[in-house]
This record gives sequence, structure tokens and C-alpha cells, in this order.
Amino acid sequence: IEAFEERGVPVTDIVAAGGLPEKNKLLMQIYADVTGRSFKLAGSAQAPALGAAMHAAVAAGVYPDIGAAAAKMGKLKNEVIAPIPENQAIYNELYADYKALYAYFGRGHNDVMKRLKKIRNQVMGV
Repeated sequence: IEAFEERGVPVTDIVAAGGLPEKNKLLMQIYADVTGRSFKLAGSAQAPALGAAMHAAVAAGVYPDIGAAAAKMGKLKNEVIAPIPENQAIYNELYADYKALYAYFGRGHNDVMKRLKKIRNQVMGV
């Protein structure tokens, strides 16, 4: 989401599709809390297959574009999973730490990871 928006692509709606949103409400709540975004739920556990059918209908000329096909064939549940502000605040703190560590270990001008891998290889006899 962050990468899209940094490049000028707004993310206005998030729709969770497939069986997982139906089966794991805790995971969906975590997604909402981590992203700070509300999640809408697809109207069918078979939404990925329905999406393929929508594209087929467009290819066959039944609908002029995917937007028209989705408007006719797609449905959303009334349920929306919204972020819990207290949880979101904690995830925001953790994400800030993650970004700092990523920058340090992944992009920094240090060789900590190389040294750790060297020690691991020595211990494992590689």
C-alpha cells in the first residue's frame, strides 16, 4: 500500500477475497490494524474464480470492461472490518522500528549481516 501511494497510485478500497477472510476473522482484524485500513469482504468464498469468469465475460464481449462486469457479477458482504485504533498505534510503532532495522541491516553501510553469515558458516563448517 505504501509503495503504491508513494508512486501516486491511491489505494481507496481493499477487498479481501477467497476462503481465508471467511475462515480467519482474527487474521483479517490484524490486517486492518496493521494497514490502518478498513477491509471489505467479497460476497463469495469463490471470488477469485468469479474474477476469472468476469474477465472471460469481458473477453467474450458480454461486458465492455471489467468495471461493468464487476458491477453486474460481483457482490460485497455488508461486513466491514475496521482497524482498532489502540492496536493500530502499536503496529505503527513496530513498523517504525522495522523500517529502521531494515534500513540498517538491508541498506546501511555496515557489514553486520555479512559477519553474522560468516560466523554461521564457520559454526556449520560450510
